[in-house]
Amino acid sequence: MKNTWILLVLVALSIASCRKRDIVDPSYMHITPVEQVSKPGQGTNSHNIEFVYALINDNSIGTYQVPATVPVLYEGPYKVEARPMIKWFAREGLHPYSMMSNYEQIIDFTKLDIDTLKPVFQYLDQVEFAWLEDFNDNDASMSVRFGTIDTFYVENDPKLSFDGTPYMYIPMGAGETFFEIESKDLFELAVDGREVILEIDFNTNVPFTIGLYATSSSQVITLPSVSPYSTDGVWQKGYIYLTDEVFNQGTDTRFRIFFRSANASVADPKIYIDNLKLLYRK
Repeated sequence: MKNTWILLVLVALSIASCRKRDIVDPSYMHITPVEQVSKPGQGTNSHNIEFVYALINDNSIGTYQVPATVPVLYEGPYKVEARPMIKWFAREGLHPYSMMSNYEQIIDFTKLDIDTLKPVFQYLDQVEFAWLEDFNDNDASMSVRFGTIDTFYVENDPKLSFDGTPYMYIPMGAGETFFEIESKDLFELAVDGREVILEIDFNTNVPFTIGLYATSSSQVITLPSVSPYSTDGVWQKGYIYLTDEVFNQGTDTRFRIFFRSANASVADPKIYIDNLKLLYRK
């Protein structure tokens, strides 16, 4: 009798293990590369948003480098949201780009079908552009403060241009050379912890430094921020986080942007800069 009971248990377990498990067929969502749309007075559409944080009906499904095709366990119409994620220059990790609005789209998911999410990001209405400089008027709102060079150039060589428009060109010359170039204007920025960002496109074969002069009625403080290194002849987009530098500087403080570099080793040092945007949340 005991052996019969054991046999029945084994048969039951065998039958259970042979049952076909229920498998949920997923839907698929293809996330295209990001598009940025800028309104008049917001400068170029140039961006380096390679990652999006995605949600379906306000539920996170993860952060993805786009383009990407991901399985989702949803069927039917759902609200899908994409949020822009960027890398701050010289800082670790990915960060939400709070200057941009999130993108929403309704997708009607069907099992085993691939639906497409096409994120389009725009600057929020409450973003203030303290400075826009794209050199497209063949002039520059900057000047040489000191150095072994006494000028720079605004040029538009199609073989060197970032986007087919004029750019700033700084030839540093041979030997031990240095310079500092600064914005002509002083800018009012948020000093209460709201994010302050400098966007820049650059191409360089020599390191240089980007920073701020904090100018008040009593003093001028130099606030170096980041130092881009050689890009090996390739244009790069940088998002420079300046919030920490300007925080608690005083409500009467105004700021200049500066670029500086010193060279003794690169034979033909050249720096190209374009599409400067200094912005903060209102």
